[in-house]
Amino acid sequence: MISNNILIYVDDLKHINDYRKVGVSAFLFALDGYSVGYNTYSLEEIKKEEVSNKYIMINRMLDCNDVDRLKEILKDVKGIKGIVYEDIAVYRIALELKLDVELIFFQNHFGTNVHSVNFWLNRVNSMFISNEITTDEIDLITKEAIKPVCINLYGYNQVMYSRRLLLSNWSEEFNIPYKSTNVLEDKATHVKFRAIENDYGTVMYSDKIFNGKDLIGLGNVKFFYVNSMMIEHNIVMDFLNDIVEHVSELEDDGFLNRETIYKLKERNK
Repeated sequence: MISNNILIYVDDLKHINDYRKVGVSAFLFALDGYSVGYNTYSLEEIKKEEVSNKYIMINRMLDCNDVDRLKEILKDVKGIKGIVYEDIAVYRIALELKLDVELIFFQNHFGTNVHSVNFWLNRVNSMFISNEITTDEIDLITKEAIKPVCINLYGYNQVMYSRRLLLSNWSEEFNIPYKSTNVLEDKATHVKFRAIENDYGTVMYSDKIFNGKDLIGLGNVKFFYVNSMMIEHNIVMDFLNDIVEHVSELEDDGFLNRETIYKLKERNK
């Protein structure tokens, strides 16, 4: 197996045994009604799965009514190891209910510097480091983080999330057939994005699978995250079994070896 501290998103319950056979022992389930861009499960379905280290994902933005409903759902999290969340409201709910679970903060574009990461590590059990920075920058953060962090290892990168129903609106405006999953192409750059919509908004993913295999040697890592969403099961298993020794044409290494520099226009003197 490629690593012994993998956290894998469960795209299909029937794949769990295959993951267990190769040594995966931590599983992430997107919570129905509180996740976007993933296949979801009810808390009851998640609790029925006879695996250890079950984590639930809550990755959409919440309004006041959502928070009230979520409080009722999370009152019984027996058997759940932790919550991977995006909206800070989840953190406040966990404190209010005194939940005995691990909290892992996961904002796709947030964990890019040591100070921000350690601010949250003083409050939660772990947090995700963005993979939109270089390997050297990720290495620096892991070394200076005050607790073990989580690293994106494999899967489509989430580019953006909108609370708007972008695919539905587009279908209605231009009178074209609606599909909840679409591949969109920017006409100017010809860059493609994979878009997924549900009742809670639209997520766009990269068109290439991110392969961060070179990050495996980093220390101070709680979990290396494998997001199996939209990837054929045999491809995920080949990656976990360390069969593929190079980045395929379906994959890239994102920004790991490509520094991103933003330059501000000089102000008029």
